[in-house]
Amino acid sequence: MKTPFAEVDLLFKSPDGNILMVEVKTANLAEFHFYRISQKQKNRLFRAMQFLACQFEALVEIHWAFVTKEGKVTVIEDISG
Repeated sequence: MKTPFAEVDLLFKSPDGNILMVEVKTANLAEFHFYRISQKQKNRLFRAMQFLACQFEALVEIHWAFVTKEGKVTVIEDISG
């Protein structure tokens, strides 16, 4: 989904009504997960989160999903603080 601030890779509505934004990145080593998203991109995602919270009138959480070339997925939940 595109917002005026960032393109959101995946967007879900949780059973409790929250909106879950998921940023998907490739990363083969766990040590590099936090380096795969720049501060500039984090700032854009945070502004997109605020925009979506107003649009949906709901709490929005940002999650990261890191995918290896073998297809293993690691999710870091609610990095929005």
